[in-house]
Amino acid sequence: MKTSKFSSLLYFLLLGFTSCITTSDLKTIQVEIMRPSIIDEPKNLDTVAIFKRDSYKSDTVSFKYFSDYKLKSDTAIQYRELSNICVDALTDYLKNEGYFTKVINYRDSMNFLFTEKDSLINYLEFYKKSGFDACIFLDYFQFNDSQYKEKNYWTSGIKNFDEFVNSTYLESVAVNLYWTIAFMEMNPKIVYKQNDYLFYGNSVNPEFFGSNNNHKELLKNSSIFLGKAFGAKLIPSWEKNERTYYRSKNKNMLKAEEYCQAGDWLNAAEYYNIETRNKSRKIAAKAKYNLALTCEMEGNLVAALGWLNLSFSSYWNGNNDHKSICQKYFDLLTVRKLEIERLEKQVCKADNTQ
Repeated sequence: MKTSKFSSLLYFLLLGFTSCITTSDLKTIQVEIMRPSIIDEPKNLDTVAIFKRDSYKSDTVSFKYFSDYKLKSDTAIQYRELSNICVDALTDYLKNEGYFTKVINYRDSMNFLFTEKDSLINYLEFYKKSGFDACIFLDYFQFNDSQYKEKNYWTSGIKNFDEFVNSTYLESVAVNLYWTIAFMEMNPKIVYKQNDYLFYGNSVNPEFFGSNNNHKELLKNSSIFLGKAFGAKLIPSWEKNERTYYRSKNKNMLKAEEYCQAGDWLNAAEYYNIETRNKSRKIAAKAKYNLALTCEMEGNLVAALGWLNLSFSSYWNGNNDHKSICQKYFDLLTVRKLEIERLEKQVCKADNTQ
């Protein structure tokens, strides 16, 4: 096993701020958080092999898609090519991350090595002979592809996104992938369903519109994205996320917000802490909630949960539902605490000895 590049156990990185949400008192902050692998202890794996094993033979089926609700077929697009591109992208991602010592891509060779009657092959015996610690199989790969020229057909949530406002053509790809991860040891295999919706607009990605070849490139791009996205599930990986904090015109709260924007959470906490004793229940509750955020950003989730509970009990009667906001954050932190416990088993700590 190569030494992992992930050495910090704080797992948080400040990215930037976005616009106000829900109420005038709340603002979102975008952070990058390390998520644990879906594999219990991936660092115990050394050699990983990747196969495209589509038992549904989708690569022999003509690619069909909807264009303004009319079903069309394109023989130039083959599922076999797209699914192989997907496993290629997964392989490249894992190799570039360097988490595993060796990553081998066998693409769809399994479909030619074995016949239909070999579906119950003894894979434990297969692993022992091959020397793989784990095999990753892409078992099913399907796109439900739709093109729309009329905005009336667009999903209501999509047409309101700024990046799609100026688009006159939209492509939506509903993806349905099944992956299987099997291990050489007697561990249970992992079955992962990768379902997602990918959207493209011609004002955002003009290179993917205008011809059949462009459409083919769009689908290839989708396959690459899906392969990399699944790769990020296999190892501890950074993922963009959002948190909320309370704003206030209070002098100390404004000063604390400046430190938050600079990513200086310790100094922000000092000013928020002062206002936890404010006679105004509203300001005190806001300060305690924000202190929970600063504690999370500093990696102390126990303290974060403590301040959040205090903020919850300091509820004030206002227009926004403070208890609901606290409950949502409490649920998030509870899950996050379990994720960090998993990460501590998955991340190779830096060797401090010289």
